[in-house]
Amino acid sequence: MNFLRLCALLHDVGKPECWANRRSWSEHAYYTFKLLQPVFGDAIASAAMRHHTGAAYPHNYHPKSEAEWIICLADNLSSGADRRDEPASGSPLPAPPIELTHVLSNKVVESLDAPHLSYSVRELIDVMQQSKGLFNNNPRKGYLKVFEIMSKSSFVRIPADTRRPINDVSLFDHLKLTAAFATCMWFDGGFKGESLDDYEFALLCGDADKISRFVNISVRLPDLNARSEVIKQATEKAKAVVVEALGPECVLFAGGGGLLALSPVCKASELSELVRIAFERETQDFVKFTVNHLFRRGLEIQREFGKIWEEAQRQMRLKKHERVAEMFSSLDFEVAICDVCHRRPASKLDVGKLLVYDATARAEQLCEACWRLRSAGEGARIDDLKDAANWVGLIKMDGDDVGRLLSGDRFKALNKASTPSRLSSISRLINETCEGVMTRVVHEAGGKCLVAGGDDVLALVPGEKALGAAGKMAAAFKQAMDDGCTVSCGVAVFHYKLPIYVALEAVERLLKLAKEAEGKDSVAFAFICGGGLIEDKKMHKPRKWRELSEILRLASFMQESGVAASQLRKIAETYTKSPLDAEVLVKRLMGRGEQHKGLSWGDGLELLHNLKSGILLDAFMVYNAFKV
Repeated sequence: MNFLRLCALLHDVGKPECWANRRSWSEHAYYTFKLLQPVFGDAIASAAMRHHTGAAYPHNYHPKSEAEWIICLADNLSSGADRRDEPASGSPLPAPPIELTHVLSNKVVESLDAPHLSYSVRELIDVMQQSKGLFNNNPRKGYLKVFEIMSKSSFVRIPADTRRPINDVSLFDHLKLTAAFATCMWFDGGFKGESLDDYEFALLCGDADKISRFVNISVRLPDLNARSEVIKQATEKAKAVVVEALGPECVLFAGGGGLLALSPVCKASELSELVRIAFERETQDFVKFTVNHLFRRGLEIQREFGKIWEEAQRQMRLKKHERVAEMFSSLDFEVAICDVCHRRPASKLDVGKLLVYDATARAEQLCEACWRLRSAGEGARIDDLKDAANWVGLIKMDGDDVGRLLSGDRFKALNKASTPSRLSSISRLINETCEGVMTRVVHEAGGKCLVAGGDDVLALVPGEKALGAAGKMAAAFKQAMDDGCTVSCGVAVFHYKLPIYVALEAVERLLKLAKEAEGKDSVAFAFICGGGLIEDKKMHKPRKWRELSEILRLASFMQESGVAASQLRKIAETYTKSPLDAEVLVKRLMGRGEQHKGLSWGDGLELLHNLKSGILLDAFMVYNAFKV
């Protein structure tokens, strides 16, 4: 099996060298043999090379052994499923520069000339030299090492095809998918014939239920911190089950409480159950994991993967609705229950957290599971995140219509087909952007991410940096998606001594407001000084991200200009009653001039311009909060 999937994983490594030398497509098989033979020997180099049967390939390049036939069929299946679109442009004789385009657009994200292509292959082969002995001594470890090398190589930035629009799938994704199909075919009995309809595969989907409820069940900062980390760890445990049973190539996507994998039919049911158990065990049974699998034949996967994926998602939703609500055995009325989960007997006291339910304060009571989570999250303190004015900002960000994006609607708009590698690429891109790029923005602002995974981010930052950080996070997300997907956001800025549950409740409502805005792609923010969020949508009107930039620019102008705070307050108060009266007031102050406690001509024009744009009140609110 390891021989088979190693050859499948490396069957197209000669492509970049072939393109660099401006040779015809069919000669990539020769370059594959030429590169692999010095490293792994004749057997592996030959089996990797012989994966085509067309007339353009010499007879000695055609498959001969059963292993070679499996790789050939897996390559046909992978190529057919991933390249459903007819090439719109591109030479039949590839010539550098070779371009990789964005999966959600036709924008070029990588352009590789001949020296870059040659160097990428030579660099890969040099690193693989270290794995030759390891593969001979321990084939499984050797294969896993080669897979790790490939996943970190420049092959993730080289397209599998040079023609538009099918040049948006990386060569590594194609090689990985080919290895996955080959692995599944081997487990289900090996070579059965030359028709793809002789083979059946299982698409395995897993998704965590009600992650937000699990994370937000406690209002203690250490709990929020630890519970989001548990979801990451549980997802990794679920992924590890698939890797152990099949191999890393069979995991199409794993992140943010979700899993998508390719499985042989003979292992699908058992694997689904093992994945579920691994995830739920890691969350101590707090979070349920719904796993579903469906079987399809090779030709159907090759021709209709998008429809199969939609059906898998539909069945997943139905399976979630079928789940019977979990009933907990009643506890003796004399037994104290956990103050966090309200499910299990309490066995620990957190004397650092006092609850006042009656006249007498008592320590918070936790069960063993919640106590372990509390202990794991210790060290996260809200006092460390306040700004100079004692404000803390809570940011909750969520991708817009990500479900529709993953269902293939965006691809249809671009006249692209939903293919395995495209879906895998976009899922991975969303998750990596939230866990990587957006998390870095939070850290650079001096904040802390409480949740980051899938398309969700929940973060605490110093109050004065909250809105700026939210704008940078949204810009980073949209840039990574090449504007193919947007985000909406709620930002609650509150005094650090206020209970965090006040901010959590407020930020949920603010995010809902932003999501309800026309076209979404918006942010709603509020400053909470005392009793919580005021229920007035007019006061927290969602703003488009470009409007937020203008609000922050105007607030900065107010801070840096010589305009007195009393004048700005008077203008803002007048504007709430009558925008026309506010305009008259500004013009009158401009007429006085600075020497008579009025406004300079330039400052006045700036304020008049922003009166008309309607953002002056929001800008004054930001300025007034942080002016000290």
